Parts: sequence; structure tokens; C-alpha cells
Amino acid sequence: MLVTALEKEPRGSGVRVQVDGGPFATVSPADVAELGLRPGAALDDARAAILERRAEAFAARTVALRMLGYRALPGREIARRLARKGHARDVADGVVEVLRGEGLVNDAEFARHYTRTRASARRLGPARIQADLRRLGVDEQVAAEAIRETLEREHIEPGQLLHEAAARKLREMSGLDRTAQRRRLKAFLLRRGFSSGDVVAVLRETLG
Repeated sequence: MLVTALEKEPRGSGVRVQVDGGPFATVSPADVAELGLRPGAALDDARAAILERRAEAFAARTVALRMLGYRALPGREIARRLARKGHARDVADGVVEVLRGEGLVNDAEFARHYTRTRASARRLGPARIQADLRRLGVDEQVAAEAIRETLEREHIEPGQLLHEAAARKLREMSGLDRTAQRRRLKAFLLRRGFSSGDVVAVLRETLG
């Protein structure tokens, strides 16, 4: 096999590698330099396999960057999404680690932003935020520290969030009898991530 052409992608950062006159792989300029690719260079089976592996990693990185262009994501969630799109799991994990090294993936920063928006805009309690971050693949300790730091720095009081959430829900249930209000409000507040003790106290305070 012979490399017959190297063409820069017109709207991307990759280099298209043609082998024996046909398209073979798209990789980064760094891969081209590292592998010594040039027109006329011979490719044995081993080098061809390496080139194919680099091409998959480049494609996975391109997809990951597109994801991050829409919204920040934690590393394990990016890896999961890449795997669902058909990329090998070890390739997906490798891409995430490279992005971490470049500062493009930061789970702690993601967790702090997630905490700030979910607590302020949606009035979620710490337990719900922690559970959501766990579901997204953020390490338990990283999530707990991010929640603590963010609530403290932003002067967000879970007790105030609880009262605001309760007041808003009660306005929505103004036509229900007291028993139904109590039952639904309790379930709602627990789902929002507030402790059972605090929820009971608010129920007693608002509904008697």
C-alpha cells in the first residue's frame, strides 16, 4: 500500500489520507507528522492499523468537541455518548483523557456550574443535585465538594430554596384540599432533593 495524497479538510482541522488512489483515513496534522506520512510513503499492515486507530480517535475527538460546543459535559458522560455513537470504549476514554489534559473537560467545574444553575433556577436541593451528578458520571467526592463550595460561594441557602419551592408548589395546588396538598407537597419536595426532616418541618409550618 502507498500513500498517494494528503489533503487538508476544507472546513475542518483534519488531513485526509489517500492510499492507493482512494480515501483511507482522516487524522490530525500531528498524526501525519508523527507517522511520517507523505505521498509515496509505503504502508505495511502494522502502520495501516495504527493509522486506522488514529483516525478513529480523531473522529471521536471531533464528535466530543462538537458536544462540548453545545454544552459542558463531564468526562464519563462524553465517553458514554461516544460509545453510543459506535466508538470503541477505550478510544472514547482515551479521547476524554486527552481533553482533560487540555483543560477542555473539567468535572469539578462542570459540577459547580451544574449546582449553581440547578439550585438557583430550578430550586433543587443538595441531595437531588448530588444524585443527578452521580448519574452523569461525576465522582461522588468531586460532586459533594463542588456542591458545598458553590452553595457557600453563591450564598445559596438550601432552607430558602426549600421554602421557595414549597410556596410555588402550594400556589399550583390552591384548589386541592389540605390532605391532598400535604401528600403531594411532601412527595414533590422529597423528589427535589430536600431532607425528610426539613420537608416535614416545612409541611408543619405551611399546612399546620
